[in-house]
Amino acid sequence: MQVTERDEAGHVSRISFQDRLAVSSSSSQTSLLTALAKLFLPAGYPHSVSPDYLRYQILNALQAFCNSLASLLSSRATLEGYGVGDASASATDALLLTVLQDLFGRLTTIIAAFFFGSSLFPEAKTYRFLADVLNDAATVIDTLSPLLTTIYLSHAPAIFKSLPFLPPSVPFRVYTLCFSASLRALCGIAAGGSKTAITMHFATPLQGSGDVGDLNAKDSSKETVLAMLGMMIGSLTVPYLTTPCSTYTVLFLTVLLHLLINYLGVRGVVLRTLNRQRASLAWLSFKSDPSLLNTPSRLASLERILSLRSDAIRSFPSGKVIASCTLGSKFSTCLPNSDIVGLFRNKRYVLCLDRNGTLVAGSVQRFHILLKHGYNSADQLEAWVLACEAARLLASSTIARGSGAATLFQEAIASVDRDFHAFIEDLRKHDWITVPLTRDSQQSDDEYAPPAPLLGSQTISFSVAAPRTVILNVQYEAEGKKTR
Repeated sequence: MQVTERDEAGHVSRISFQDRLAVSSSSSQTSLLTALAKLFLPAGYPHSVSPDYLRYQILNALQAFCNSLASLLSSRATLEGYGVGDASASATDALLLTVLQDLFGRLTTIIAAFFFGSSLFPEAKTYRFLADVLNDAATVIDTLSPLLTTIYLSHAPAIFKSLPFLPPSVPFRVYTLCFSASLRALCGIAAGGSKTAITMHFATPLQGSGDVGDLNAKDSSKETVLAMLGMMIGSLTVPYLTTPCSTYTVLFLTVLLHLLINYLGVRGVVLRTLNRQRASLAWLSFKSDPSLLNTPSRLASLERILSLRSDAIRSFPSGKVIASCTLGSKFSTCLPNSDIVGLFRNKRYVLCLDRNGTLVAGSVQRFHILLKHGYNSADQLEAWVLACEAARLLASSTIARGSGAATLFQEAIASVDRDFHAFIEDLRKHDWITVPLTRDSQQSDDEYAPPAPLLGSQTISFSVAAPRTVILNVQYEAEGKKTR
């Protein structure tokens, strides 16, 4: 009898039995490369991860090495700020400075989590790169703190030195170190949330499922080895950087290389869930030419990583901003009339113009999406697509001159109702991640018409920040009827 086995990594082994004893076995030889793969790559690789995993990890290893060297230069300057090498410095002053830095960092963490927490997951690629920019900015400020202190004392105007929040008794280096601590806290918030989203993406292969826990564990082991390697090489290099010129030259070279590698790494991540930018690109591309392939890799190549305007709607293919839209606004931001609200009687959202906006063909308008109680991800996606279509119609000047907002929204609704189902089906067949939809047990509104596809089926995963407010009900005075 012969038994053939295949392990999680795809390696095949054969064992032969005679009279219940294994008399011979043959297997593929375990090389050093295979052993390292088992040690640092997730179980089941490459079948348990997304196709872009290996490329990102290679670039991530290179950027971690550059960051280790730059961090050593920063640490040396920070220790000088604590008083190392200064006979007049005391341990108590160094301790108080450490506490002050920690205080600034914790306060920044609390404030940043409040303002940016819900945006980290949908805009993972942007915030992942922003985290590296913030970290490098903190590294540069720490390393340049001796030079900045000298420049401030020598050239700062007297008015700055007399400011109450810059007392002369406090060294200027204290302010720079506290500012860099705040930047690192911002980096921690941005990196933590965005890394979680990217890790979950890597754990969703095209077929089957991955293990997020194992992926995180293997990533931690790789980062540990790379950090140790970077510190070892940095420890051999830093003692030779004794002059400001050599220190700053190496610092800026490593920082620039670090940012370049990080940009290439983030650019190569092919997320298969829609956010506002990818949804805009997909819909406008579909309306421009339905034969264009709306694959995740193609849209990833069109994404703007450095843009922090996640609410912008850009024309295709020029990339010019034609409108902006806030998803989940308050009713007071637009105050739509009853005619516009009536257009969305059978929707779980209302699309309207900003209360201070004027409808002019070709102008950049600001739209607001008001979500109603009981909305789901399909409603959010349809509402965003409707805003993109309204912006497209307005930018292309297809709306008759003098037409009002109601006419614009009527034409946009007709266009979306006609093509939305085909749009969803097009995304499905190109391996975008889908999520199931189920009817809310609390829904009792018979007028509600769910967007395509029908409830109970699958729709494309759409990630967006949590709305500010939700409309609980709308009462039409003419009918005396209250509608959710």
